[in-house]
Amino acid sequence: MPTAAPPTLPGPEATTRTTAPVRGLLPLCLSEAAERFSFYGMRAVLALFLVDTAHGLGMSPAVATALVGSYLSACYFTALPGGWIADRILGARRAAIAGGVVILAGHVVLALDLGAAGLYTGLVLVAVGTGLQKPNMTALVGTLFTHHGDSRRDAAYSKFYASINIGGLLATLLVGWLGVEFGWPVAFSAAAVAMAASLVVFVGSSGLRAIDDRPAHPLTPAERRRVVRTTALVLLGAAAVGAALADTDHLTLTGCLSAFAVLAVLVPAGYFVRLLRTPDLDERGRDGLRAYLCLFIGAVVFWAIFDLAASSVQLFADRHVDMLGMPTTWQAALNPIMIVLFAGVLAAVWKRVNVSAPAKFATGLVLAGASFLLLAVAATQAGGAVRISLLWLVGLYFLQTIGELFLSPTGLSISHKLAPAGMGSQLAGLFFLSASTGDALGAQVASRLTGTVLYLTLGTLAVLAGCAMVLATPRIRGLIGE
Repeated sequence: MPTAAPPTLPGPEATTRTTAPVRGLLPLCLSEAAERFSFYGMRAVLALFLVDTAHGLGMSPAVATALVGSYLSACYFTALPGGWIADRILGARRAAIAGGVVILAGHVVLALDLGAAGLYTGLVLVAVGTGLQKPNMTALVGTLFTHHGDSRRDAAYSKFYASINIGGLLATLLVGWLGVEFGWPVAFSAAAVAMAASLVVFVGSSGLRAIDDRPAHPLTPAERRRVVRTTALVLLGAAAVGAALADTDHLTLTGCLSAFAVLAVLVPAGYFVRLLRTPDLDERGRDGLRAYLCLFIGAVVFWAIFDLAASSVQLFADRHVDMLGMPTTWQAALNPIMIVLFAGVLAAVWKRVNVSAPAKFATGLVLAGASFLLLAVAATQAGGAVRISLLWLVGLYFLQTIGELFLSPTGLSISHKLAPAGMGSQLAGLFFLSASTGDALGAQVASRLTGTVLYLTLGTLAVLAGCAMVLATPRIRGLIGE
């Protein structure tokens, strides 16, 4: 009779696979909550600072809306090169640390209150740092759960997303209050302190240090030289164009913001073409990218509405909503409050109910569209000295929040699932690029349309996009392999 083989003890690799999610997810969520505190703190006060004629820059609402949208767009736009830098040069963890340092520097510049030049410098630094950090923090969640099933990874992303909104909630309440009561530099300083705390937690985590942080597909020496040359040529070209336009009437803030919106559309389009033409990509990988393109377009429409909360909705609340004695900035807290309340519920649902990614996207789009159709009705009730009930905004944020919970965590998870080998951080960055494109386009629309016309236009567009996604769901599921 054959003897039974002795039990095999788990080796170091198996042990790491089992314990890394436990040791790494909590500090990653804590660090992300602190980082989001700084990001959402800026969202809470930036538009009001820009239009403040006494202590801010005194911009018109249209220009302020375009600038806020472009700033948010830039924060997501830089996520694509940030993901590429992680995949090819630094690794996800080191890229996230570098991004945190740059964000901290940006908030320090903003807190110094150096006028328009200081504002633009600070916003650029925050945007560049966010691009380095945000996609790679997200990619690290997927790395922690590489050897676990889709349901557990989706649940981890939902917890990660909840941590984002806990930080957002605290930032909206505290930073907004500090800005209104003690001045905008104090608010920017609070964001800097939160960013420093995020770095301390992230760098000190033993669970995150245990992750293999080597670049997935490091640059060869020849590729490195080519990247340096190309980067230098692009920077010199941009400087030459700027110098040529400096003595003309074309180098205006409005013109620069419009040009950036065009760039935010062209870059993802070109990047999708490049990915689909990758020589070593098999047909299954191309099918996944085609499906991802459909989801990407839906996400663009969603973010075009959702992120106007930082500009158009914020200014609408400041002028037309009865805040019951609370600071205007607190209306934005409704979204993270609802995220915290409902994220766990939906995470539990996804463990028990299998809903396809395109179906979730379609639901998110319809809900986002419905939120702006509701705001269009609210806008007809407001005018002059009449202030409408805060309940209108409660309804708006409820619809947007549920839509966000359907769409955004799903987008983060599907980015990891569909990423071809060696492109995990890049595809996570590409999902954030959908927010960049949506923010830039939404801001341009909102700088040209106002009130009921704006809300009806974008609301109807989102509902129609959701219906189109429903019709395309069978085809997309076939491409994904669900």
